[in-house]
Amino acid sequence: MNNTQTKKIYSATMRRVWYTYALSLTLRQSTIWGIAFGASLIGFWKLVSVTSIIKNFLNVPVKMAPSYIMQSILQAEFLVLLAFGVIVFTVLSVGLKMTIPILYRSQKLSSV
Repeated sequence: MNNTQTKKIYSATMRRVWYTYALSLTLRQSTIWGIAFGASLIGFWKLVSVTSIIKNFLNVPVKMAPSYIMQSILQAEFLVLLAFGVIVFTVLSVGLKMTIPILYRSQKLSSV
């Protein structure tokens, strides 16, 4: 083979390797959760004024806080609730996936 054919084969092979690597990074579960978390965080930030929520919540008496939270959730728009749900679900699922191996490892170490 001459030098140009070798370069073509090498570049085609490396292109396939990089495509496979990029695809494996993109389809990784942590990448998908990160993109969903970031998108829902941006959506929540655009749809809701967090500073006004904090100001309103601080003006509510402590005994009325649970009913204020429930009333705020019931009056919220669907997109806000969806974004908030994705944020909460992502944080809980990632936290759960991080703590289960630690708990399992501590149980294993305590039995030694």
